[in-house]
Amino acid sequence: MNLSRLHALCALAVCLSLLLQSAAGETANLTRIDPGLTSPTGYYRWMNVADQVYAASYRDSYSYDLATVQVAIETPSPVLRGVLVATNLKPNFAYQLKLVASPDAPCNERIAKAGRYWEQTWSGTEWSSGWNLNNKGDGSYPSPNDLTYLARRDIADATSPTGKLYRYTGYLLMDFFITDDNGNATLSFQADSSYHVLWSGSGIYAGAKIATFDPSTINPAYSTDYPPSTISVWGEWERLPLGGIFLDSGAYTCQMILTEESFHSYSTYGGIWAAAMGAQISFSILLPGDANRDCRVDIADLIFIRNRLNASVESGDNHQADVNGDGRINVLDLIHTRNRLGTACSQE
Repeated sequence: MNLSRLHALCALAVCLSLLLQSAAGETANLTRIDPGLTSPTGYYRWMNVADQVYAASYRDSYSYDLATVQVAIETPSPVLRGVLVATNLKPNFAYQLKLVASPDAPCNERIAKAGRYWEQTWSGTEWSSGWNLNNKGDGSYPSPNDLTYLARRDIADATSPTGKLYRYTGYLLMDFFITDDNGNATLSFQADSSYHVLWSGSGIYAGAKIATFDPSTINPAYSTDYPPSTISVWGEWERLPLGGIFLDSGAYTCQMILTEESFHSYSTYGGIWAAAMGAQISFSILLPGDANRDCRVDIADLIFIRNRLNASVESGDNHQADVNGDGRINVLDLIHTRNRLGTACSQE
């Protein structure tokens, strides 16, 4: 094993250990998935973010079976957050990090409400390959896409296996990253933004992630000594504000996947947003004020907090009573919960 891969694996272990020491969590090992999962016509990209083509030998031999991607997520939590550590992905390459629900999943609509809709229609014999709803409006909810979904989701079709004419898959592009020369990356992520797609360029752009690299034939992924590049990759918004879009409270079981970013390329090796790796994950988003975590805010939560007033948040389950997250359990937590009495987790 070479030293760079050994160091990456050590970094993976340290990052995951630190995260799981700080909170209850779940880990997932992503594995290779069908490249057409998120786009039925999708195929792999064989160029880095600077549009520099990989060697023919690399294109012929590389498989996502050779990569290792592990994700640790904090759950339950008011916001989905975690750490992703990857080794041996494609070098100097941009990946999207997504949540994808199945059409019949209870969390499907909640994910789509924060992200995007993939729409399919029943032809009478089969489902269409589908397309994105692409009218995002001004970024506020409900967008034109949301209104289209709400108007169509319950249209009946007696010949359909679901009894509906339309079928929707919700997905959320919540973050992205660029790998290093060895295809390695570490990403601390938080699901607080909703992106439409990624773009790249040589300038400096708001919210961009920047990579500088100098591809050469020393790296087996390249057969050409390319000039050094500094590339910015940034996300176009799907919903606004960036940094202010959160998943609704409730339980989630869905796929976490990496999708290759293709940058709308028309090159032979440019790819079309192929799915790369994925795994099923489960997590819970906490309901604000729900101290006892039964998915509703009521008198039981006020009692839970009252019984722990002025106690240390470091002891037992006391941290649940710190519903406003200021590190103390006091009257402000009671007020926080009182103002949310009668709310409950989404059941959709």
